[in-house]
Amino acid sequence: MKITYDFGHGTGQDRGASGYRNEEHDCREYGALVIKKLQALGHTCYNCTPPASPALALGQSLAYRVNKANSIGSQLHICMHVNAFETDKATGCEVEYASASGQTYASKVSAEISAALGLTNRGPKNQPGLYVLKYTKMTAILVEPFFCDNKNDCSKYNAERLATAIVKGITGIDTSVKPKVIPKPAAQIAPKYDESMPSGSNIFNIPNIHGYIEETTDGRLTIHKDRGNYVAIGKGFSDLYWNDNNGNGGHKRICG
Repeated sequence: MKITYDFGHGTGQDRGASGYRNEEHDCREYGALVIKKLQALGHTCYNCTPPASPALALGQSLAYRVNKANSIGSQLHICMHVNAFETDKATGCEVEYASASGQTYASKVSAEISAALGLTNRGPKNQPGLYVLKYTKMTAILVEPFFCDNKNDCSKYNAERLATAIVKGITGIDTSVKPKVIPKPAAQIAPKYDESMPSGSNIFNIPNIHGYIEETTDGRLTIHKDRGNYVAIGKGFSDLYWNDNNGNGGHKRICG
């Protein structure tokens, strides 16, 4: 789908609201994530936000957004804002529209924002007199996700979750960032050695104790407590080997 969008205010006389948070900052923060997610889903997105300079009058700012969106001819225009009223007097999310198709998007987006951020769902609002909604030729919605002058609303703001909710309301697809799961390495089972006494022509079992003496094929003589704990004596050297049969062991040259 071809989508146009603009981030509210940000130039000349067209300024955003401020409270506990700043509208111009926040709509550009969550808005950038919205567009990134839509592009990742294969949608083509065009920015219709006027530049900060030269400074524009309010009417010029609104006309810039509408004229650019109409020249591109998108199927959907998304206008991203943050709401404000009086300090701590109003709360919740709403999405404004001016057409039947806009109402469908607005209803879904508002519901997703409410669920994602735990905000009161003020729902879709029919606002046919708003400039961007009135004069764009395509389906258009204006997102007001929370009140920047409500402390409780602001405490629930999360740009990633908000962007995910908006995109899900528009596309039906959950684009939330999943935490990377690092698989735990498989548990290593320590090898066990046989603790029974071996037998053979090269082995002498020491009487009355658990131990034996063995002559190895390479000519060493080994004195064993068991198969994991022994001293190996060769020409000019001696080695000590130890193992608790629970995976802990080692060896050391004790002379030579």
